[in-house]
Amino acid sequence: MIKESLEKIGLTSGEAEVYEALVSLGLSSTGAITKKAGIASSKVYEVLQRLQKKGLVSFVIKNGVQYYDATPPERLLDFLEEKKEDVVRAQEDIKKIIPTIKQLGEKADEHNETVVYTGIEGAKIVLKEILEAGKKGISNYGFGTNVDPYVEQLPHALNNYIQEAKKLKFKTRLIFAKGFKSSNITAEIRFLSTEYLPPVRTMIYGHKVAIVDFTKPVTTIIIHKREIAESYKKHFEQLWKIAKK
Repeated sequence: MIKESLEKIGLTSGEAEVYEALVSLGLSSTGAITKKAGIASSKVYEVLQRLQKKGLVSFVIKNGVQYYDATPPERLLDFLEEKKEDVVRAQEDIKKIIPTIKQLGEKADEHNETVVYTGIEGAKIVLKEILEAGKKGISNYGFGTNVDPYVEQLPHALNNYIQEAKKLKFKTRLIFAKGFKSSNITAEIRFLSTEYLPPVRTMIYGHKVAIVDFTKPVTTIIIHKREIAESYKKHFEQLWKIAKK
């Protein structure tokens, strides 16, 4: 229990074992720590030094022998706060270099035109990309079915998307099956028979087409190619003309 929790906050398996051993033993020599933690004697000094740097272990010298002890458990919370501060600083650093990374990417001769995600994160990425496109004033178009898996599986992400879309005020048009009621109040929606609609959620934004299959395992395919996006847009416009409000 303790070891698993320690590993979750970023300690290695060896660090967690040594820390837990010290909590049980109290002030101890490396020999006792090695035996209790079940760690190789050649590794114990290295692990103890790492724990000292994290502020989780202290030491004293008695009669020329070094003894170690675990610092108060509240120090674990301090350790987590320091990690949070490091993450915030890293985020700020990354934000600063994103424009440079984008410039380098634009100079590249070729990019992967099709990306496939397995798992629910891919569906979330589509929403994020549509919002990013919306910030640039890019409209988006989409095909649904007679249900909305985003409502069932990602209600929180969908709600956040809708709130952001309201602020950005970009244009969204969606075609769903007859009788479907969408929670997306930012979109203009029309309806068709299911025979005209693809069996999976499909969104077109800018030069991208996103296809999300919510059956397990959830699979998202994002195609980044102008010609394909234009083809999907033309098909959408044809169906839009015959769709009913």
